[in-house]
Amino acid sequence: MGAHTHNEEVRKPKVKKESAKNHIVAFIASLVLTALAFIAVAYEVVPSGFTVPFIIGLAFVQALFQLFFWMHMDQKGHEFARISIFAGVFFVLAFVIVFVLWVWV
Repeated sequence: MGAHTHNEEVRKPKVKKESAKNHIVAFIASLVLTALAFIAVAYEVVPSGFTVPFIIGLAFVQALFQLFFWMHMDQKGHEFARISIFAGVFFVLAFVIVFVLWVWV
């Protein structure tokens, strides 16, 4: 007998019921973050040396909103995808830091 039988169910993520309120709040938050980035550049509200880090921070927060509200990464059954995404982000950041230091030092 093999390790898997034909009667086994495929493991599916457990989907919890969500209201439209969560999606509307996440959408409005995304719009506000985008507006903040636009205002920071258009009206020069943020000092020029801090503009790029400020926008990158806003982009990171907005990416987290996208992952957890729209891609449902906060639900059970998405652990592997969550670990893979964060491991990929860690390695990309490590490579960027190493290569920036390599070029500038």
